[in-house]
Amino acid sequence: MWKTNILGSSTVMVFGEEDCRRLLKEEGSLVEVIWPDVTAELVDASSYWVGTASLNLLKGGDHLRLKKVLGDAFSEEAVEVLRPTLQECTQLFCKRWVQLGSFSAYDECKLWAWTIFGAGVLGLPATVETGRRLCGLMDDLQGGFQTAPVKLPLTPYQKAVSAREAIVQIVQKQMDAISSGKGLRGCCLANMMAQEQLTGGQVIDNVIAAAFGNASAGPTAAKAFQHLAAGPAREGVSGELRKVDDIACHHLQQLEYTNAVVREMLRITPIVPALFRRALKDFELSGRLIPKGWSVYIHTGASVQKYNQDSFQPQRWLEQGSAGSQSSTAAGREPSRSSKGRGDAHGGSGAMPNDAAAAASSLAALSSAQSGCPEHSLPFGLGPRMCLGRHIVKAALAVLVAELVSKHDWHMGDPAEQWSVFPTVRPKEGLRVSSFAEL
Repeated sequence: MWKTNILGSSTVMVFGEEDCRRLLKEEGSLVEVIWPDVTAELVDASSYWVGTASLNLLKGGDHLRLKKVLGDAFSEEAVEVLRPTLQECTQLFCKRWVQLGSFSAYDECKLWAWTIFGAGVLGLPATVETGRRLCGLMDDLQGGFQTAPVKLPLTPYQKAVSAREAIVQIVQKQMDAISSGKGLRGCCLANMMAQEQLTGGQVIDNVIAAAFGNASAGPTAAKAFQHLAAGPAREGVSGELRKVDDIACHHLQQLEYTNAVVREMLRITPIVPALFRRALKDFELSGRLIPKGWSVYIHTGASVQKYNQDSFQPQRWLEQGSAGSQSSTAAGREPSRSSKGRGDAHGGSGAMPNDAAAAASSLAALSSAQSGCPEHSLPFGLGPRMCLGRHIVKAALAVLVAELVSKHDWHMGDPAEQWSVFPTVRPKEGLRVSSFAEL
């Protein structure tokens, strides 16, 4: 744990597993969610990026009640119904990749993820065009997320407003089709509309909130190309799939190693390295005082401190009977320190370090940890704001891994390509696939 200053705001960077878990579990008591100032400056509620009725902005009892209602629409049972759709989208893209031969895995996986979202969540056709349209709109929407609210033509803000209006029109059209009985049953949007407690505005706002959450699915999927082109992980998945007569979607949840690969894809090179919160009151965390009003960056895993210095090891989730657990090991723990005195964020005994030296110290400790052990990894968060779409993301990634490894062979232009961390986490050269073919 260490302190810094980001854009004039005093900020605490929290890395330790127990501290991160505590903060996320005590959302609403110790901390609250932070959204960029531009969100609060928007006067017209229909122009809110995620919507005033979305889970992202609601707090307290209102948030918990709505999340309980929405939970059924994105539950494991609901995703089971969508598995054939996930496979259809993935097979479509695998055929496309065979035809392309060479492509950017990063760009193509973004299209794949938005096609999955369009078909699985909105009930749109499972086509590349669906993915391309949603991907373009979301790029424009996110581009204006943290910009000055200037409504002039071609400004990032105005493009974002136009993109949100276009997305609302798409969702409304799909809602009208569902209401008129024109199929689309089984998609998450239809499941949401089946909840009588939800208004149309709540449905629209939370579909857009889900779209923001989907933004990291594509970059995460691209890791499959990088880490499964060759090596023991690919061999492990291939060997497991050979034992299955039919790799139809309903078998995938039973594939232990394949799902360990998915967990490792979510763990390594986190696309969302931290969750942003604000302290609601003065409170103590690991012997240090966090002042009210300070920003708190809760990191989603130990791996955020070792970008490009990590190793892809799915077996970490299978060893020591830990496939379903996230045990507390040396990896994910901050280095031991003196607990003498209560300490606080302003200095004194037990005070947080005031610069990145602590980060370097933590990195050294993590590098020396046993890499084969499960480590702190919270890709979907924890507590009341745990990602609602986690089941569909994990299912889609499992389908992708199975389809790629069982039926295709590919080579990377640079198997060891590194990832940039700032301003966003992404491969430096787009993860170029030099060849892709059917087995």
